[in-house]
Amino acid sequence: MSIIRDPYTYLLGEFAELVCRALADFCPSLALNDVLHIIEEPPRREYGDLSLPMYRLLKYCKVDLSKFANAVRNISLNKIFMELKIVNDYLNVRINTAEYAKVIINAVRGDGANYGLIPDDRKLNIVIEFVSANPVHPLHIGSGRNAVLGDFLARLFEVKGHNVQRRYYINDLGRQVATLVYGYMRLGMPTPPEDVRPDIWFGLIYAVTNTIIDILRLRKELSNAGKNDPEAYVKQLELDELIMTLSELRSRNKELVDRLLDNISRDSDPDKNVEELMMRYESGDPKAVSLFRFVVAKVLSGIQETLRRLNVRFDKWDWESDLVFNGMVRNVLELARKSNYFILYKGAPALDFSSLQHDPDIKKSLKLPKSINIPPLILMRSDGTSLYVTRDIAYTIMKFNDSRADLVINVIANEQTLAQAQLRLALYALGFKEEAVRTIHFSYELVNLPGVKMSGRRGRYVSVDEVLDNLEYMVEEIMRSRGSTVSNEVKKVISVGAFKYMMLASSPNKVINFDANEALNLNRNSAPYLQYTYARTCGVLNKYGRDLEWDLIDYSAANVEPRRELLYHIGKFPYIISKVATDLEPEILIVYLNRLADLFNSWYDQEPILKEVSEGIKQLKLFITYATNIILRNGLGIMGIDVLERI
Repeated sequence: MSIIRDPYTYLLGEFAELVCRALADFCPSLALNDVLHIIEEPPRREYGDLSLPMYRLLKYCKVDLSKFANAVRNISLNKIFMELKIVNDYLNVRINTAEYAKVIINAVRGDGANYGLIPDDRKLNIVIEFVSANPVHPLHIGSGRNAVLGDFLARLFEVKGHNVQRRYYINDLGRQVATLVYGYMRLGMPTPPEDVRPDIWFGLIYAVTNTIIDILRLRKELSNAGKNDPEAYVKQLELDELIMTLSELRSRNKELVDRLLDNISRDSDPDKNVEELMMRYESGDPKAVSLFRFVVAKVLSGIQETLRRLNVRFDKWDWESDLVFNGMVRNVLELARKSNYFILYKGAPALDFSSLQHDPDIKKSLKLPKSINIPPLILMRSDGTSLYVTRDIAYTIMKFNDSRADLVINVIANEQTLAQAQLRLALYALGFKEEAVRTIHFSYELVNLPGVKMSGRRGRYVSVDEVLDNLEYMVEEIMRSRGSTVSNEVKKVISVGAFKYMMLASSPNKVINFDANEALNLNRNSAPYLQYTYARTCGVLNKYGRDLEWDLIDYSAANVEPRRELLYHIGKFPYIISKVATDLEPEILIVYLNRLADLFNSWYDQEPILKEVSEGIKQLKLFITYATNIILRNGLGIMGIDVLERI
């Protein structure tokens, strides 16, 4: 028997072929794909394993449903199907699992450890830009979601056989980094302390500097306000809150805050000096370049520690400022001025998208948001410095050119939907039409923690490291309550796995409410639960201690529940991986793995495996254990989650 690497897709194809053959006489235009696209699984298993809503075929065949019913009742079933019945205009078919098990077992035996990881026919060059957090403080939990999602996409496309390049965009231009550098200068540019991670230390400087500048600005505005200024009361409340924030920051490092407060207060116009720093850096002033690069590199060294802890890597680190220094941003501005879409908007050079965004073909091909009216894209500030989206246009062109990319995926928060739409429209307007179509915004929503209101500008955030530290502590406490100890390595694997699972378990377009107790639930729907199930399969296989006797497997025993349902689920794994790669929805994989773990654990508790008397049935049970082991390892591997042979 030839190896069929995707059993479930094969099964769907066999069912679709039966239907097409039965309806060929009065529906010759019906194609196999027409049927494949409408096959479902019944809501209740007693109806059958696969179902076809016959009424959905009416768009292809203009005949009465009664004719369909008469035709399909006479379908001659092949060996893989054992029963066919019609219920409420649905054609349901039941699988002969004894025959289907042969297909599944051959697939797993043939691919072994790579079961389910079937490369696509066409190999693409795919660039994934992710994390790209502003280098002004440690990675917070929201950036952690970005890191996990980007890493998931990279791993997924790699197992599908594509060439993947992971890129981190270092946002070193703009006001945030300039504010940090300004604060560092006002602090006297001391050597960063060795006993504090640099991203944490510089993150405090950034928060304190921002807060002091805002306090001084509000005080100035209030002193200039008239007695009847309606905004004065609101500004006073804001000022009072900022003073409280500064007091909180002072509790972390009194000397640092007092020195910054004293030195920045002596500055006649901090905002103006921050802007001048931005201009000096973008113009390539050697002293500014040296200082900016030093500060950013220090913060990045801390961010990289966090990424290593998550086992997230990058192939290229791209400095935003290089796009200005090497002339790429200037080239974009020159192209824009020659474009038919160039206008002056509020006195600034801009691109007008009014005609493009309402073209239905363009809107569809660029996947523009339906409900957003996209304003003109301003390309440059009045002071001559470039804007973020302008630099992003240059960066996208570079990603396509130097990587020969077929696809560029930007993993960026949902709040950047407008900016990403402007980016694609700008590429289209400047003549990069293919690049515009092949640029994908993979958006995601926020991560909330109960009772925490986050703000990097105010130093209020929960870092990824803080979350992981807490998870490790909780793992130790859970194990202690069970009367066992846990090594540092196991704590790390479980805590990182729990974090990644929580970041992937919800659809990217949903807000995550992070719950550490839920993340470490050993009984259901968590990474530790899946890791525990994997360890359980390892225990059985290690105790057996030798290779399966494939030729002794009793296929007839496959039709007995719950083995039948487990085998059916095992056969779906390659199909699930392909669907996840098409839909880019990690939760599809997680739902599948949870169901597999539930089925396996329930079966494990019901039936003996190694003590099975019948050798043929024992080998079938060992196969189910072996296949579950492979699927969990491969599925968790795509999620970036390590497995443990013992917990």
